[in-house]
Amino acid sequence: MTEQSAQPGINEILQTVLDDDISVDLRPRDVALLVLIRHQTDSRMDLSFAIEQGELRALAARVDSLDVKDPAGSEKRLTESLNRLIRANCLARADLTRLRSTEDTEYQLTSLGENIASWHIEHTRFTGEPLAAILQAFNSQLLDLRDKAIELDSEAEWRKDILLQMQVVLKDMLINVQRHQRELDRQHEALRAFIPTLLTENNEASIDRCEEQLGQVIRTIDDLQEVTLSASSKAYELLDQIETSGEAKNIDGVIAVCQDIGRRMHSIVNWTTQRASDWVEHHGVVHDFLRSVIRVDRQRRLTESLKRSIATPPGWTLAIAREPRLIRMREDVRPPAGQRTAPRLPRRDYIQDKEDVIEDDLPDRLKELLEQSLATGEVKWTALAMAAIRNGAHPDDVLGHLPWLMTEMTKHGSIDSNERTWMAVADGIRIEELRITTR
Repeated sequence: MTEQSAQPGINEILQTVLDDDISVDLRPRDVALLVLIRHQTDSRMDLSFAIEQGELRALAARVDSLDVKDPAGSEKRLTESLNRLIRANCLARADLTRLRSTEDTEYQLTSLGENIASWHIEHTRFTGEPLAAILQAFNSQLLDLRDKAIELDSEAEWRKDILLQMQVVLKDMLINVQRHQRELDRQHEALRAFIPTLLTENNEASIDRCEEQLGQVIRTIDDLQEVTLSASSKAYELLDQIETSGEAKNIDGVIAVCQDIGRRMHSIVNWTTQRASDWVEHHGVVHDFLRSVIRVDRQRRLTESLKRSIATPPGWTLAIAREPRLIRMREDVRPPAGQRTAPRLPRRDYIQDKEDVIEDDLPDRLKELLEQSLATGEVKWTALAMAAIRNGAHPDDVLGHLPWLMTEMTKHGSIDSNERTWMAVADGIRIEELRITTR
């Protein structure tokens, strides 16, 4: 009943948002101006909520000083920021009257603008609290909820005293942990840029400062790795107990909430493991160099002497071997310097040798003998070979054409398998008989 009656109201709100083209389109300088306005109104003694145009101009100048903008366009940027904040319903006119001068205009933060400014103030403030304290408070919350989960039985009590607390308080606690990690990331990046500048200095104090910074990094990494991993194991155990208790009592939604918090804990553990590995490796490389400098050249005398020796050209050299010979594959025929010679032209009087090539007519003669034998009804391989030799062909040439002759013979008849005797066709040459009968 309540859901059906509330549904038309939601639809009307959605239609209003779409019709009015409401959008929160803010730039970083607009959000920064919101934060300054919120800080300005909170720090006043008279508790006034309105802020004048002159004060806004001073706050915008502070944003410009951090954003490194051209001072000539400050008034235009302020006007554009005010227009965007008013369109986004983050800022409103406080005078409600038409004024003759813009200097008399007053503005005030809306509830949306206050919430945006408060959220950024809360989630960007780094108190420097150790990660151990944050996670101990986190586990303390889980422990109290675990005890309540064991005692409470009704679903209404579970939703009010356990699930609601887990969805709000514990998620905010994990967001604080992630904000702590992001701040440490920024500090570590600044340290990585800071260490090389110290190593390039010549004084001995820079080495001590380097060691101090690296020791601070190792302490931070140890806190991240040991405390987070041990606290995560305890948190996983408490979450599992709460989830088991909720399943035993048939509480809806407890599994989804526990899995969501477990997923956030898993991301924190992955971050600490990766950062610890990266920074331990970075610390090892830099610290090895520092130990070498401290042990060998603490005053940097050898280093500076080596730099000067490399930069200065040597006054003498020592020849320990002759230069290698350069073996050329052809003779250098270039003329001496200052002497010009006529260009060499290609010769055209070479004698062209001619060789007469005798055309091989043996296949034609063998084919002619084959056709004469086919007229008789049979063809014998040895008879054709001996006839060609008698007509003047060389025996070796005849033997070279026998495979071709076999192909031609089989095209015109069938092979007689009974005729397989060996016959002598020339001196020292004997071949097996092949007899073809015409079809």
